Amino acid sequence: MPQHPGLPGLENVSWDDIGLIAAIADFSSLRQAAKSLDLNVSTLVRHVERLEKSLGTTIVDRLPQGFQLNAAGQIIAGIAKDMQRHFLRLQDVAGSDLHAQGQVRIAITEGLGTFWIAPRLPQFAQDNPDILINMDCSMELRNLLRNEADIAIQFRKPDNPDLVVSKLCTLHIYPFASLRYIEKHGLPSLGDRAARHQIVFQESEQLANDAITAFLGKNRIDRNISFITNSSIAHLYAIESGLGIGGLPSFALAMGARLVPIDVDFHHSVEIWISYRKEMRRIKRMSVVIDWLRQIFNPHRFPWFSPNFMHPADVLKTVMNTMNRHDIFDSRFISNFIEIKESVSIGNFRRNVGRPRNNTS
Repeated sequence: MPQHPGLPGLENVSWDDIGLIAAIADFSSLRQAAKSLDLNVSTLVRHVERLEKSLGTTIVDRLPQGFQLNAAGQIIAGIAKDMQRHFLRLQDVAGSDLHAQGQVRIAITEGLGTFWIAPRLPQFAQDNPDILINMDCSMELRNLLRNEADIAIQFRKPDNPDLVVSKLCTLHIYPFASLRYIEKHGLPSLGDRAARHQIVFQESEQLANDAITAFLGKNRIDRNISFITNSSIAHLYAIESGLGIGGLPSFALAMGARLVPIDVDFHHSVEIWISYRKEMRRIKRMSVVIDWLRQIFNPHRFPWFSPNFMHPADVLKTVMNTMNRHDIFDSRFISNFIEIKESVSIGNFRRNVGRPRNNTS
């Protein structure tokens, strides 16, 4: 435990304990704070009690509903966050380089990381052999100011003024089903699109539930939902296996998913945000990765990421017209998709139901 001569009353204070208070301030419960720190609750409580004894004052109120930072605790939390920011700046200086080399940690949603970024990593690695991408694919939010990642791509716009935050693109979600499901249950109608249909539902910290409610309308959600998961991969595979109708990115067909878009006058849009600490732009490898991420989500290159909705059939048609563009998709995925069934052709995907309503989160 570090000693601090010249600071009366602080000689027994552990700066590690002070750092834990910042995490408590960020979460609504001690249990969540402990989980974020990879500690158990009893260990975190012992750290808090040790800090209170060292400072000679209480910093949390013991309430019936749990622990809550009091006024002194809030002040210490602010000091702890300032300490973290300064430490991260030191870390950035120590890790700065004139050449693009070293590790870059990207926190991103599972679906975008797995189905969009991962297929483009071989080309990036070829162009930047000295940069190692460490990709954390999760639907849980990551705290950049606690150094949980270098760059974050997420559905929720961060509101911390210490971060550089900008809109990356728009992700359009459209209902899809497998041929297996359609053969068994038929297609939903416009008037009663979910009355007798099963829904595969994905829920997580970053996803709002209003889209599924809007899709089901007045129908009981518990009657219609056949499967719930927080995993984008499990969600996709459940839809492909015929478990139910589910919402997927509008580029799912061109990605190779063997599915049929369900035209029931409905789609949902989500804004995608990129964020990083201000110091990141001064580090060469970080700057290279940030620019690369902007390129591969650029709506001018990939129009399905623009604010204007593009029907999945039009996405597939656009991709097929550029099959020699290996930087977009692997043409083998598309060829495999075309083999799904002779009676279903690309021209038959869209029914004359008008343009889908735009439901924006």
